[in-house]
Amino acid sequence: MFRLLKEIYLTGFTLLFRLSRSKKIGYKVGGACAVLTLVEWFNLLNISSWIDILSGKQVLPPFSEPEVLLAFFALGFLNIYVLFVRGHGIAFEREFDKLGKSRRILLMVSCVVLLLATIAFSIYSTSAYHRFFHIK
Repeated sequence: MFRLLKEIYLTGFTLLFRLSRSKKIGYKVGGACAVLTLVEWFNLLNISSWIDILSGKQVLPPFSEPEVLLAFFALGFLNIYVLFVRGHGIAFEREFDKLGKSRRILLMVSCVVLLLATIAFSIYSTSAYHRFFHIK
């Protein structure tokens, strides 16, 4: 299961890397990592919202804007480190075409489904959080 999640993560990087129109590899990596970081960030916020809803109170203390930005950029730099500096994303991107056709399709479909699920989960979580805590 962990291997499949890792491959879906690397497939997301590969798809975003290949969709970039830039000729410079740094810009391609930066753009792909930025989008992946946003998806991960929304998932973390959704999980945090549901922890608050299920516990009936705010579990995590409110963070200031600089603390939130620092956490977001730390997550982004972690993605850049794993995918580019350590080379896992670039190596997977080069080997992606050598995977079997059914495996590639499975990974691409899984990646798109995960993105759509993140969007739907974000909308539902925000609505539920506002309803539960009576926020207008």
